[in-house]
Amino acid sequence: METLSDAEVLSAMTRVLRTVTGNPSLPAPRSLLRSRWHSAPYTRGSYSYVAVGSSGDDIDVLAQPLPEDPRDPRPLQLLFAGEATHRTFYSTTHGALLSGWREAERLNQLFQAPVSAEAA
Repeated sequence: METLSDAEVLSAMTRVLRTVTGNPSLPAPRSLLRSRWHSAPYTRGSYSYVAVGSSGDDIDVLAQPLPEDPRDPRPLQLLFAGEATHRTFYSTTHGALLSGWREAERLNQLFQAPVSAEAA
């Protein structure tokens, strides 16, 4: 699909939409927005997957912030989000979103002002 022009993709989309809706006079879409995931220079169509011999535990390790030892006196230096770091929804947009929310919450907890006994 990435090698086709927008006009060719719109034409094919129109044929499919008319077929699945059963409406041969359905108007053609006016425009389209599509990714070029396969030819993007930084991804080349790649995605994460659990390799043979790996497990969900490996995904959990990828998601651990650094430094990972909670007794380390240094604050968190590096957080990891993305579809490769979500154990349940790895390799999905949903996993990328949820992992971003997870790390945002981690930052919220890290920078949350302590509540004094008087204010409570």
